Amino acid sequence: MASTENDNAPVADQEADDLKDRRRARSIVNEALLSVSTPLGNRGVGHRLLPGLWQAAVNVVLSCFDPEDALALLRDRGRGIVGEGTNHDAPPRTIPPKSMTAYVTEVELAARTIMESIETALERLQEEGLDDRFPETVFDASLQVLIPAWGPHHVRRAISEQSALVIRGVTSASNFMEPTRFQAAPQPGQSRKASTAPEPPRPQPQQEASKAEAPVPPQRARVARTVNAFAATDVSHSGLAAWAAVLVSHDDEGRTETREISGTMMDPNGRAAAIRAIRECVLAACETASLASVVIETPSEQCVRAASEGGTPGSRLPGEEAAWEEIDRASGIHRIEVRLARHAVDRELSERCDRLLRRRLDG
Repeated sequence: MASTENDNAPVADQEADDLKDRRRARSIVNEALLSVSTPLGNRGVGHRLLPGLWQAAVNVVLSCFDPEDALALLRDRGRGIVGEGTNHDAPPRTIPPKSMTAYVTEVELAARTIMESIETALERLQEEGLDDRFPETVFDASLQVLIPAWGPHHVRRAISEQSALVIRGVTSASNFMEPTRFQAAPQPGQSRKASTAPEPPRPQPQQEASKAEAPVPPQRARVARTVNAFAATDVSHSGLAAWAAVLVSHDDEGRTETREISGTMMDPNGRAAAIRAIRECVLAACETASLASVVIETPSEQCVRAASEGGTPGSRLPGEEAAWEEIDRASGIHRIEVRLARHAVDRELSERCDRLLRRRLDG
């Protein structure tokens, strides 16, 4: 017994030292973030604190990590964000094209201003031998500010959009559109964790009024899910293409579901229809899932290549960007694999797909 205790002691000491270092790094970064309000106000971009903070934190991660490690960090933090928030039903903000350039300029200036403050934290971390903790600490500190303001749902959306860009080889921060309504401020008497990070902006009265006017329908709780799917297409002599997808899912609450989805479109070569089938599979598999593990089998070699080699020239064609962006965003959070298969391993999925296609083209 004594020998076992002695063997475990170094591990316990190492964990204690690691916790101490993480707390020290967080304290230094938070102290730097507390100083950003004045310079942001002096430069006239105090109202861009949140998108500027997001952009600065993401740029730190992308500059310090290679894309694979950056993506791993984004996915890990996204999975750790729980709940939906009081504003999960708020749509993303829309900015007219004529105003977008000015908005992007303001956010970039806010990000540079915040980076100037964060760089002082890096210098202190270097002095204390903690600079290896800089990128993760900055990103975690930003989440500590953004989640109470934007809400869990929209922060996961920001992480998903950024992950999709990283997958496509883009090494710059996304131009994230904030929710049109921030989370409601805590009511008197509600407990609230003490924080040394900057106070997020509170929702405006008109935002609270719009919240009251839009009752939230009941939704199923997000749980982990495993999905097997088969997606296929067929094209008639007239150029009408039918697409179909059949999914069988099992979630952590013991719930099993089979879904059939199909449609038609004018598409003589069938490529657009095949992409539509994959997209519908992905959206259906991932909705309301905290983490989905999805395997999609399809006879479309073009779709498999485009899904797995998105960065290869020619694998994705002009006009397909919107569909692949949605698929990439989902892949940034969930585990999605598209496999080439003439028939599904579960032959019933193939047979269901075939019946859906016949019904669409013959009906």
